[in-house]
Formats: sequence, C-alpha cells, structure tokens
Amino acid sequence: MMGFTLNNFIESLKSGLSYLPVTAKLTFTAVVFGILFGLLIAVLRYYKVPVISKILTVFVTIYQGFPMMVALLIYNLLFSFYIGPIIQFFHLGIEVREANNIIVGYFALSLGAITSMSETLRGALNSVEKLQFEAGYSIGLTKFQTFTRIILPQIIPVAIPGLINNLVGIIKGTSFVMAIGILEVTNASLIPCFRTFSYVEGYLAAALIYWFFTLLIETLLSVVEKTQKQY
Repeated sequence: MMGFTLNNFIESLKSGLSYLPVTAKLTFTAVVFGILFGLLIAVLRYYKVPVISKILTVFVTIYQGFPMMVALLIYNLLFSFYIGPIIQFFHLGIEVREANNIIVGYFALSLGAITSMSETLRGALNSVEKLQFEAGYSIGLTKFQTFTRIILPQIIPVAIPGLINNLVGIIKGTSFVMAIGILEVTNASLIPCFRTFSYVEGYLAAALIYWFFTLLIETLLSVVEKTQKQY
C-alpha cells in the first residue's frame, strides 16, 4: 500500500463526483417512493384497516430488522433468476446484468425507505389529536377531505425532522449498491486506486463527497422546516 498523495486524492474526488448524479438519482427515487407508499402504509395502519393493517405491521416490523446488504444480495439473486430470463425472452435490448443491478438497487433502497418513512409518518399521525378528525367530520367533510385538508398540513411539520433522518440514512445506504456492481460515489472513487493500489485516498474522497452531499440536503430541508414552522 502506498502512502497518501494529494494527486491521487484529487483523482478519486473527481471520479467520485462524476457519479454523484447516480447517487442523487438513487436517493431521490427512494425518497419519492418512501414518502408516497410510506404515507399510504401509515394511514392504513392508523385507521386499522382489517387484515391489511396487521399484515403491514408484521411486514414493517420484520423488514426493519433486515440488513440492506443482505437484502441487496438476495434481491440480486432473485432478479437474476426471474427478471433476467424475461428480458432475454422479449429481447428488450438491455444488458441483463445491467438491468438486474439497476432494478435491484432502486427496489432495495425504495423498500427500505418505505418501511422507515412509514414509521416516521405514523408517529406524526399519532401526534394529531382525535378532536381534529371529529372537527372535520362535524362540518361535513369526508374522511379523505378531513385528512388532506386538516390532518396532512399538521403532520408535515412534525414529520420533517424524522424524514430528514430517514433521508440521511438513504444517502448513506446508496453506498451498499457497490456490492452488486452499480457505479456510484463509493465505487467510482475507488477506480483510480486500482492503478495506484493505495485505497485510502478513494475512501477519504467518498467520505468527503457523502458528507458534503448530506450537509447540503440537511441545510435545504432545515430551511423548509423553519418555513413550515413560521406558518
């Protein structure tokens, strides 16, 4: 192993930054699915929908104890056996391995985001007093109207701090996709290291990029949180 050199560090930094859009895309997709389906799960569990709510409770409880790395590797094997043959059968013009990696990456990160964000949103829902629901019903609003017009605006400020933590976790979780061959910040930062056999620069470069990206996102969301509190 060679000693740390600034030139190698800069090369690793440039290589990692060139793949930051991949990490951002993985993060954004997981967050969108996490909020949409997480809110749906939170609402179904909050209203205690027969059978479905119990199934979702068991699923969320079990899946939250499931390591991301293990999930990625399992999904990668499953997709290789089932999705790959479908792609080959229909001649979709996509490299099977590439398709597997991309699908698995999005799927694993999104599912993890859905379970964690559903708990955050459910906690925010539980913070709203029952009288708020009754007030909506008393003026003739349906359950859907009461939720969208009265409850949802109240849970957003409560949920934002927890969602920020979830988002930071998702950003960090994107580094796991290197295990299935997706080139993102961590994997890309190590590319120059394969030539020098000195990997400390690559890992430091990846750490710096993740730190800056996370800091930027947290700063932006903190501004949103303060704006929400003003209203």
